[in-house]
Amino acid sequence: MLTLVKDVSLQQTPPPPPQRKPKPQPRRNDYNRRRFLAWLRDEVTVLRALGMDHRRIAAQLDIEEHDVRAFCPKPSEKSPSRNLPRRAIDVLLHGRHASLGGRTVAKRSRHLVEIASAYTWDELLSEPGVGTVTANQIRLWLEERGASLKQPE
Repeated sequence: MLTLVKDVSLQQTPPPPPQRKPKPQPRRNDYNRRRFLAWLRDEVTVLRALGMDHRRIAAQLDIEEHDVRAFCPKPSEKSPSRNLPRRAIDVLLHGRHASLGGRTVAKRSRHLVEIASAYTWDELLSEPGVGTVTANQIRLWLEERGASLKQPE
């Protein structure tokens, strides 16, 4: 007697769905024009705050002198005595060493020099919203007032 056997090889299975390539995630190391210009602006600001003139900054950063002028603050923004930017004041009034100045913001604002001089360079950079430009502004502001940042132990 004969039995009917189905041939499995003839059955067609549906093809698997096509594999999608994952979207490439942007890497932080990739060149980014906006990030580069922000870095360049910070570098020019720091070198200008250190007292370098436009020609020396241009030579240091290997850029044109007119580019340095474009990144420098305008003469109307400069003042004879250095004032702290709002970001730096907020950090000092609400940072980790703010309690040294007192309990209220009014008392703390009268003791900004004592608060700022309690920071080390690394502690200042670890505060949220503080980069090298703001930290240098605080350091130079302290030096004008005869104080300095605390030395690391």
